[in-house]
Amino acid sequence: MTTILLAYVPSATSEAAFDFAVAEARRRGSSLLVLASERAPDPRKARGVTDLRPLDERLAETGLAHELRTVPKRDDPADDILDAVEHDDVCLVVLGIRKRTPLGKILLGSTSQRVAIEAPVPVVLVKPEGFVAPTRF
Repeated sequence: MTTILLAYVPSATSEAAFDFAVAEARRRGSSLLVLASERAPDPRKARGVTDLRPLDERLAETGLAHELRTVPKRDDPADDILDAVEHDDVCLVVLGIRKRTPLGKILLGSTSQRVAIEAPVPVVLVKPEGFVAPTRF
């Protein structure tokens, strides 16, 4: 059985990616490997370790074979994603994306951009409903 990898950080973008990954896993007959960050994406909004039990329960409710693997919040989570692609039977990577200004993309880098470029398997970038791209100047 092949595996779809979902990179998950508690956010609206990851919720949209979760829905896509579940639907795609059902369509392909694949299992899910969810790499979940232990911490919230914005330390100003949440302190301490994020409770991943609700996510684990949601995964169980899908009826799909799955593994929930927590990863520490690091400077570049792309390393964890690419490592899992290399060592697990991953056929597809699913990532949620958020809007960023052109300057923000240059200064901050982009996990999704690095994974899309370096992953040896297809990568799907999922936008949440109502996503509005930043205005270009």
